[in-house]
Amino acid sequence: MGTARAAQWTGSFKIADVRHGFLNSKVVNGKGSHYNMMQGEQAATQAALVLEFAKRLGGVADDISSAGLEAAKSQKMLILRPGKVESSKVYLIHGLDGDALSGGSTFTSIAQRLAPCRVGALVYDQEALECNSIPDLAACYNRRVLEDVKSSGDAGESLIVIAGYSHGCVLAHQMGHQLYKAGVRTAVVMFDLEVTWPPPSTHSRVGGYEFLGGEAEAVLLISRAFGKFDFAIKEAIELTKMKAQGQSIDVDALIERAYVALGQRGLSMDLLKMMVKRGGVNIEKLNNIGNPWEPLEKYEGPALLILAPDTPEFHSAAEINARYCTRMEVVTGKGSHYNMMQGEQAAAQAAIVLEYVKRLSEATLVCPAAEGITVLRDCPGPCIYFLHGLDGDALGPGMNLGSLPSLLSGRICSIEYDDEAFACETIEALAKLYKERILQDRALRPDGKRLVLVGRSIGALVASLIALYLQKDHVECFLVILNSEVVWPSKLDDSFCYDWLGGEVEATFWLSHLAGAKAFVDEQVQSAVTRGKAFAEGASRLQTAAFGQIASNLEAFGIRSLKEFRSVCTLASSHCARLRQLLRPSAGSMRTPAGIFDGKVLVITGAERQSKLEQSARQYFRNIVTRCVNTDDHEVYVGAVASSIASEISQFLVQDRTRVDGDRDPRHEAESLDAAHVPIYVVPGCDGGVLGELASLVDILNADTGGVLVFDQEARRCSSLADLAALFLQRISDDQAWISEGDLPDASLCKVLLLGHSSGAPLAYEMAMQLQDCGVDVRLVIVQGEVSRAGPSSTGLSGCWLGSTCEAILLLANRVGEREFALKEAEAMAKARQNGQKLSRGRLPDTCGLAFDGISGGYMNGHSNNGGVEESKLLMRAFWKLSDQLNGMSVDAFKELVADLASRIAAWQISYVVKPLMLTTSI
Repeated sequence: MGTARAAQWTGSFKIADVRHGFLNSKVVNGKGSHYNMMQGEQAATQAALVLEFAKRLGGVADDISSAGLEAAKSQKMLILRPGKVESSKVYLIHGLDGDALSGGSTFTSIAQRLAPCRVGALVYDQEALECNSIPDLAACYNRRVLEDVKSSGDAGESLIVIAGYSHGCVLAHQMGHQLYKAGVRTAVVMFDLEVTWPPPSTHSRVGGYEFLGGEAEAVLLISRAFGKFDFAIKEAIELTKMKAQGQSIDVDALIERAYVALGQRGLSMDLLKMMVKRGGVNIEKLNNIGNPWEPLEKYEGPALLILAPDTPEFHSAAEINARYCTRMEVVTGKGSHYNMMQGEQAAAQAAIVLEYVKRLSEATLVCPAAEGITVLRDCPGPCIYFLHGLDGDALGPGMNLGSLPSLLSGRICSIEYDDEAFACETIEALAKLYKERILQDRALRPDGKRLVLVGRSIGALVASLIALYLQKDHVECFLVILNSEVVWPSKLDDSFCYDWLGGEVEATFWLSHLAGAKAFVDEQVQSAVTRGKAFAEGASRLQTAAFGQIASNLEAFGIRSLKEFRSVCTLASSHCARLRQLLRPSAGSMRTPAGIFDGKVLVITGAERQSKLEQSARQYFRNIVTRCVNTDDHEVYVGAVASSIASEISQFLVQDRTRVDGDRDPRHEAESLDAAHVPIYVVPGCDGGVLGELASLVDILNADTGGVLVFDQEARRCSSLADLAALFLQRISDDQAWISEGDLPDASLCKVLLLGHSSGAPLAYEMAMQLQDCGVDVRLVIVQGEVSRAGPSSTGLSGCWLGSTCEAILLLANRVGEREFALKEAEAMAKARQNGQKLSRGRLPDTCGLAFDGISGGYMNGHSNNGGVEESKLLMRAFWKLSDQLNGMSVDAFKELVADLASRIAAWQISYVVKPLMLTTSI
């Protein structure tokens, strides 16, 4: 009945006419006129009345609060969807027109599809119009956001998502940055535009050409919104030419041309003029306060960029925004820049945003970090820690990694080289400090599936040391090496193949190389090396020249002036000098990993270095995967290189933990033993385990009980092999708490596995024989040894006994991989002994020994001075030959090691000849 009456009515509005058709009616006064009551603040008033009426009748969900209605009335924010109290909050930021062209309806479609989120749209009102800078406007909007969060009843635990459309991306980025710095749990969504202004030069979009004035830009923007791109481009070109020639723009004529081009039913000339006027004011103001605009700092929180596939002229946002977002993801949505907020396009964008919000909500975005650790990205997955290089991350934590952290899943962190780290006196101390930080940080994220260390340059060495310490603490970790050796100085790195030119100079070279000026660096280095004291006056002129070469590229690192460039060079120089000091042997630190890492290791390398890096890594790692990626010419990982590296790391972390080098894993050898809970005892050879490889063997076996038997002073006093075997068996019995009867273990309760290593094989065999005689269930494993020995003379490499000191030196050389050197020296010494010749003849010049302290004849093994000179010279030659494998060990420490080893060997030379009897147990 109401519809029929409305169709027949031709007079003025009368309240009585309305009431006459309804039995239960109420009339209220809204705001505005018949023609504008659905726009702006008038629409907000009407919406509040309707919502209040619907709620009173019980037709509105409980999550619509009176506070939300008040927020709608305030005209500072339109609440497009109330949402649940505990749900995430999404706040939408208007484009360059301040949403005046659509009367606040731009986000209606997408807002209704963002359930269960609370969705609000910021209003560009008079207060906002009075803001005179992008940061001021962002702060104004943030105050409204936080007020709305509070008024909605949220306790401050929900995720706040700032979503900007078109020019709103500029504001959303700055708002997100301010909130994130204030400790608010924030994420930023950007719909298809850069966070800088103006955009790249083009006539196909607003801002891509010289600004034509607010009203003219409003006409062109409306034309594009209605799909009249050709008209807008043509007009933009013509108007730009007119402005360049000093001619004024006739906006009324432009509106008339646009009205004809649009040809839209229902769009009157008066309405078009009103839209242009209102939109022109906003466009003029927003352009003035932010043209040009470039974010002063990077936004470090999570960010999502959604590109519209049908308008590729906006796709430059992916590259540009990556410079100002540390943790940005890029996805492709649906539609064009101009219709992506409408209909099915809005539905597609809403689905992307909801999936992203859900993922972030589950990721506990504000998970705190341990002191000295910067979180670059935080989402479900492994805990990945990046170790800095020689510069100590002078550009900032993780900056020289490029986009790599943003492409990895998990908790991605960078270890800070701060004051506490700077105070470390050795590389070992630095690695231990970092290990403690990592363990503390990981404790904050117990859901982290795996612990991964990633290192490049000296970061590879530090990461390897940390991995060894974690292995010792029985903490499982994975290791990733990025195109580097794990030793210092690297034999493959030619960065410092010349004399050190000073910290400031080297730091300038490093930063220039990082910014892509490799040819400039090579030229300067070559010039400096050939001219000698090329930088005696300092690095000031070099830095000025370098900045001229790389100024534009440095902007990606946040460096915008020569002063900032010099400041970073100074900091990098300080870090570099300190870390180089720690790496010197005189500092007592190690230049190579101090052991063998048994965990999984991924070595990512370029094709040119692959074989050499793999060969070097196999000296320190048992389980290596090598992958070739084109990294040789890339200091900063971006684009395809970053994607390839991220892909390799991700695949590495999901692969089964299997050996890839074709060898049998020693862990598999011990599975049956471990399953049977058999205690395993390693019997050392004549070196008594002093070289440390037996500890790694025990870790691999992973036995519940057992260990390495210690060849200590009490053991050295034993006069026969049988006595020594009896002593070690008594220790095993005490360790296992075997029940004894008549000083013999109860065989029914005893079970043991003996592992004889090298020259410890005869002793292990003797121990197994004694246990067998007692009826004990014993197993015997022999590793690189023989169970029979003809006597002391068979110990030497030359076939004759050269004395404990010489044998100790040769054993050390053989054990660290210099077997050829040991054999040659042993043969030469044996021949010299037989012929009475001097050992030094035809060998290294005597002057080579001047760098080391002399060793007296009887110092090493208690023998008379006969042969002492030979031993001293052999020791010096060995130290010279083995220096690269001795981890920075000083000559005094080397002497002490040789003396200890010689003492053990001398004690081992007891008078026996082992003739194996029948051993019935398995070997």
